[in-house]
Amino acid sequence: MITKVNNFSLDRTLNSGQLFTFFKEGENWYSFVDKPLEIRQERDKLIYSGLDETSVKVLLGLNDPIDEIKAEVDKDDFIDKAIRYSGSLRVVKSGIWPATLGFVLSIQSNITLILKRIKAMSDYYGKEDKINGKTLRSFPSFEEIYENGYDKLKQFNLGFRTKFVFSAAEYFYKNEINERFKEEEIRENLININGIGEKVLDCILLYGLHNLSAFPMDVWILRTLSLYYNHTLGNAKSYKDKRKAMTNYFGRYAGYAQMFIYDYSRMNAIRSKI
Repeated sequence: MITKVNNFSLDRTLNSGQLFTFFKEGENWYSFVDKPLEIRQERDKLIYSGLDETSVKVLLGLNDPIDEIKAEVDKDDFIDKAIRYSGSLRVVKSGIWPATLGFVLSIQSNITLILKRIKAMSDYYGKEDKINGKTLRSFPSFEEIYENGYDKLKQFNLGFRTKFVFSAAEYFYKNEINERFKEEEIRENLININGIGEKVLDCILLYGLHNLSAFPMDVWILRTLSLYYNHTLGNAKSYKDKRKAMTNYFGRYAGYAQMFIYDYSRMNAIRSKI
């Protein structure tokens, strides 16, 4: 299938640390969560197979009113630079379980290592299927992780994250939780999982469930806020108070502001003392 896009970069979006279900070979990106997907970009066209157009647009945030979003969050000189630099990105919707596993693995880690670990887990836990002659292994499911037991997880050298991954898999296995739940219900459920705090929760809400008002804050965001947004933060000290200050400032599309700030700050190595 072919879908036309405007001011969108597939490579930049999939390389931006929002989701961990894709890998690239040659010109093609591959993913296998529920169904295998092969996709590439040729100028203003996405060429893909495995998923229908509706699913691809939802996954890649292509239904978002991007011009309206940029106009609403463009509130200062810094975010204006970030929008100009990172404006071809979209906020994805990877799904609640893929986001949970990915961002639990992200704790004190980096994108390269997260992807390496997920690939190893997919090779072990994933089911096999083919797309256009390419054999893929599916994203590791919580069912497979839980049913294989805690000890099997140790082979992936996840360190202290091993107990967090198993806790997440066990919770999803034993409790019903899905994207149809209200945000507060999702927060109340996920906070019960060992290793999930406010930052990981916000990442799941934004990048897993496409809640565009969520504003996760990692080290890159906090560095930038300390340099450019002290006037907005005011006396806020706690994570929750800082998040509230930033969501009040950027409004209903604060998640897009977060993504632009994160990408611009990370790619340009903006640093300061926190």
